[in-house]
Amino acid sequence: MRKVVYIEIDEEVTAIYDRVKRAKQKDIFLVVPRKAILFQSVVNLRILKSKLEKDNKKLHLVTTDRIGIHLAQQADIPVYHNIEVEEIKAPDQDTPKMRIEPIQARRNEILKDIPKRVMEKKITIGELIREYRDSKKKSKKGGSTELAGVYNYVRPNRRFLGFILAISLVLFLIITYIALPGATVYVKPKFDNIEYTVNITLADKRKNQTLLSRNEPHVVASEEIMTVTKQTKIFNTTSKLFDGVNAQGFIAIINNSDDEWPLKKETRFQTDDGLIFRIKEGVFVPPKTVNEAGVEVPGTYTAAVEADPFDIYDHPIGERGNIGPGKFIIPGLSEFNRKLLWGESSGSMEGGITRYQQVVQKEDIEAAKKQIEDNLTLMAREDLSTHIDEMNRLNHTNLVLLDDSRYLKTKLQELRISDDLEGSLRDKFEIFAQIEAKGIAYDFDQLFSILKKELKTRTHPDMQIRDESIQPESVSFEAVSEDEVLGQVKITATIKGIQEYVIDSSLQAGLRFSNKLKERIVGLTVEEAENYVGNLPEVDAVEIKLWPIWLSRIPRIADNIEVKLMEN
Repeated sequence: MRKVVYIEIDEEVTAIYDRVKRAKQKDIFLVVPRKAILFQSVVNLRILKSKLEKDNKKLHLVTTDRIGIHLAQQADIPVYHNIEVEEIKAPDQDTPKMRIEPIQARRNEILKDIPKRVMEKKITIGELIREYRDSKKKSKKGGSTELAGVYNYVRPNRRFLGFILAISLVLFLIITYIALPGATVYVKPKFDNIEYTVNITLADKRKNQTLLSRNEPHVVASEEIMTVTKQTKIFNTTSKLFDGVNAQGFIAIINNSDDEWPLKKETRFQTDDGLIFRIKEGVFVPPKTVNEAGVEVPGTYTAAVEADPFDIYDHPIGERGNIGPGKFIIPGLSEFNRKLLWGESSGSMEGGITRYQQVVQKEDIEAAKKQIEDNLTLMAREDLSTHIDEMNRLNHTNLVLLDDSRYLKTKLQELRISDDLEGSLRDKFEIFAQIEAKGIAYDFDQLFSILKKELKTRTHPDMQIRDESIQPESVSFEAVSEDEVLGQVKITATIKGIQEYVIDSSLQAGLRFSNKLKERIVGLTVEEAENYVGNLPEVDAVEIKLWPIWLSRIPRIADNIEVKLMEN
């Protein structure tokens, strides 16, 4: 016996179960209308099936809803398009005797028709023909005429056979035209860039065992890594001790202002090549005057000058100071005042001799110390990364160094310099230094997993993340703060990816899209269908192919339309 129950379109799973749980029948047939709430999720069907199986009942579905059929197959529930109910015959009207029978609830209870297997072998047309031919051969060989009476062969009417063949051919062509044509719609879904930022805490696993044991969602294990880096480096001496002779001569200092201009001793005068000459005594340059003809005459003063040992580029001057007549500027004046006061020489400067020695000065040592510490810091970063790579290889982990100079801490452990280095005459000198470096390494796989999970929860309901778009290179972060006591570093990590509309009909969103597309394009021309599909918000590009190739319209049967993802 089976029980047939008709379900309302808005009936919930719990209400359905309450209706059928007290039934005595083992087979429960639910007649479900299209677009019923029961078909909103495969979970509903699995819950109902599980509850009925606990009551030793088997669930069957009767529906024409495509989504319902698809979900029932996923839940492994038998599904039928229709169900036959046995006919209830009314009593004969002419029977004078009143027949009183108990009323049976035939709407919800009918006998189950169990299909029976036919054990007799079916005889095909080919077997009949072979049997006839074999019997004919036997009759010829044996001369018996008994079979002639059994098989009364009548020659078929050729016109009738031709008519049957023509009708069959027409029916075949009609069926072929309606049922066989197919269309494949290749769709390239629209995509969009998506990124999401998550606040992450890097917790030192030695100081935060309790916190890490709670599996907090945004906490990543980290640990402090330490290395010792050392280097011996040779530096070139840059300081020079001038041991030559400075060139000397005379220049005329010209004052084109209305006021007397005082100049201090050692005032600089510079050539276009950067050579420096200084006056030996302080002077007062007279102002300009007006002669008898009413012409302004600049004031002049001739002063002795001597070249500096080095020019403005710190190169020795020496014999380079033996220059001819030229013009000099006073670099200590503004651009405006340089037009009022300058120097000119009418003769040559003489006596310059180039000779110098390289000497290690304090400035050389300080510059070398800074340079070797900077080099060791860079080397320490590489040493930390190398040490972490070795740990990953041995422990099968994926630790990554926190790449932020604020959290790379170095300490100078040793610096060796010769006691007699400063003031010594030498071209090169050597310095040895050793530093201790500490950095923070974190579990990148754990961080990457958290970011991917968070990103996938932020997608549009009808879209999915393109897996190949999420790569470790798409992750960036910025360190925010550090708590050295707790051993925690706060960072903001950002991950980027690409989300695209779901086309795969095996997913709920893709099935909705596929059904909507098929319903709208049946019977349209290829151009009309491509224009419609191309304007859908989910579609970036579309291509439609028909079979057979001579067709010009989309089949009118939606089941003959297949939606596929366009390959890049």
